[in-house]
Order: sequence, then structure tokens, then C-alpha cells
Amino acid sequence: MNRLYLGMVMAGMAAVISGCAPQRPVDVAPQVATADNINYPPPTEPPPPVQQDVIPACPGMPPQWWFIPGHWAWRGQWAWIPGHWRPRPHSGDVWLPGQWTNENSVYIWHGGSWRSGAPADEESNEVK
Repeated sequence: MNRLYLGMVMAGMAAVISGCAPQRPVDVAPQVATADNINYPPPTEPPPPVQQDVIPACPGMPPQWWFIPGHWAWRGQWAWIPGHWRPRPHSGDVWLPGQWTNENSVYIWHGGSWRSGAPADEESNEVK
């Protein structure tokens, strides 16, 4: 009877301990309700000034993660999309932020993208 009890206790402890190990999230982007299926006319006024993101603690090892800064999105009116952490696709990749450009009196969003490799001055993504 003692062996059975000891086996059950050991199995329970193993289950508890294995559940405590940190697991790397697949994507830490905040879930933002979007209206991507609605066709708004493009904005004719520039977006407001960029807001300063409140940067949460990095969810993993900083060299493996990159903070993607927030940006303005057009949803019939300007809506701020907050920044978030994302794992780098490959070591050394850097994020090139998106930008709004004025094209024929309307503003068009060009989304950000990852760039492979980085000069030494771009490699730092330290949170100050």
C-alpha cells in the first residue's frame, strides 16, 4: 500500500513541477478587435503624433525577442494599436516599422517587416 501511495504522490509532484516550467508563447501580440473586413475610404488627414508605448517586461530572453512599436491604424477614425513583443524569426533579424505615406492626397499604410541581419547600430532593442 505504501508503494502505491508513494507512486501517486510522486506522479502528482511531477505534474505540478512540469506545469511550472515557463513555456514560450507563440505570439504575444495583444488581441485587438479590428474592422479589416470593412472598407473605409482612406484618410485624407495625417495620423496623430505617435504615442509613447508603455513597454512591458520582455517575455523571454531579449536577444530572441523584439519590441514592435505601436502605430496608428485607420478604422474610419484613427485608432492606436499598442506595441507588443514578438519573437525574432531568426537571430539578428530587426524590425523595420511601418509608416503612413501621403499618396495623391490620401494616406496609405505600408506595414512593417523583418529584415535579415543588422548592422551593429541597429542590433540594440534595449528598453530604457
